Amino acid sequence: MKVKGIKRPNPLNCNGFRGSGSAWYTRYTQVLWNCEVKIKMIVDDIRNTMEYIEDIAQKLGYMLPPESYYIEDAGCPHKQSSLPKGYAAVYIFAYKRDAKYEYLKIGKANANSAPRVKSQHYRFSARSTLAKSICNDDEFCRMGITQENVKEWMLNNLYRVNIFISAEQGKAATELIEAILHYKFRPRYEGNI
Repeated sequence: MKVKGIKRPNPLNCNGFRGSGSAWYTRYTQVLWNCEVKIKMIVDDIRNTMEYIEDIAQKLGYMLPPESYYIEDAGCPHKQSSLPKGYAAVYIFAYKRDAKYEYLKIGKANANSAPRVKSQHYRFSARSTLAKSICNDDEFCRMGITQENVKEWMLNNLYRVNIFISAEQGKAATELIEAILHYKFRPRYEGNI
């Protein structure tokens, strides 16, 4: 199975590797196999949830056909994603904790919010960003994550999935998808009352 976005680890990767030669290759191969299984589980879970959301939309009298959206598996490590023209987005950030992934952030952006998808969550320029949440979290601060290295750490350590929804589906479809994903995955930095 080919996994997009997995490459030789960066030293800033908290799940990094030590050693060289065959020992490094053996460890790296084991991690790749484990990542492939976990990644497939995340994407399959999101895909199955989207099928459920299609059913909900239909039962409510609306259509959300599979051809009206697509799922982009950006992987881990990942690169910043761009918002395709004519699409809104729901984006998902997850962090591997022990043997499972914890969902940190699930958000949405309308078709005119390209910076929200591509760059804002990696910086401190917007009111609410994932970078700010991570830097304000004692657990991540103890790992040495700071304002200076949070972007690189996020790109190397967080798993990202995007659901791009045709803008023709309207704002309500994007909000429905985000709300159900929040309810299912209970992201760490969402839903505080």
